[in-house]
Amino acid sequence: MPTAPLVQVMLKMVTVLQLSILVPMVVVWLRKSEFLPAIKLLSWYVYLSAFCALGGHYTEYTPNALFIIGFNLGKIALFGAVYYMVLESARMRQLVLITTLTAVAVCIGLTGIGLVTNFFDIAVTVSRMTQSTVLAAFALVYLEQLLGRANTVSLSRDPIWLLSVGQLLYSAGTVTAFSLDYLSKTQYDQAPKWIFISIIGIIFNVFLTLAFLRAKTAPQQPVGNNASPVNQFAQNSHRSSSVY
Repeated sequence: MPTAPLVQVMLKMVTVLQLSILVPMVVVWLRKSEFLPAIKLLSWYVYLSAFCALGGHYTEYTPNALFIIGFNLGKIALFGAVYYMVLESARMRQLVLITTLTAVAVCIGLTGIGLVTNFFDIAVTVSRMTQSTVLAAFALVYLEQLLGRANTVSLSRDPIWLLSVGQLLYSAGTVTAFSLDYLSKTQYDQAPKWIFISIIGIIFNVFLTLAFLRAKTAPQQPVGNNASPVNQFAQNSHRSSSVY
């Protein structure tokens, strides 16, 4: 039976989304040695995304849903660690840590239920909604932190600001797209949902690429006459106060 045109568009858009991760991946390859700790940790996201995309396509004996849930779990854990590093309030860091561990436990529990019952649809939806909600909350906490700071640099030069804006757009789009499930009756009704998810995923990868491009470079170690104790202390102070 011929595939409906909208489904063909959906399949092409999903392919474009999966290939779009190659753009930030190339930037990571070119700049990773220059990244400060938080951005270096964030750079592992490109490998997580690529691995789950390839696994879902080419693993014959493993349900594709496992890779989707695994992606959501990995993204929560990775982004939670990044926001833990960049938040300045000890209370907020503790909250991020507790929330991240709870969300990861939920995803693991859903995976176990899916394996036992062989019914992954609810697990995929709940893990995606958990990821979108939790990471949107982390992004808002970081943006609130920026509001209380006297910024002398344009926010568009802040890589975590770019990441947070991209994540908020992605989360809002994901919740909207998954709400279409209530209107879906056939596989053709699913096509608009996945086209929309592909578009917002591509937009997120654009913000991610900008974050990697605009990340600060790690301070160079002083050499020769500059390697004085005073200069070394200054370098260490800069490194401890700027993780991204």
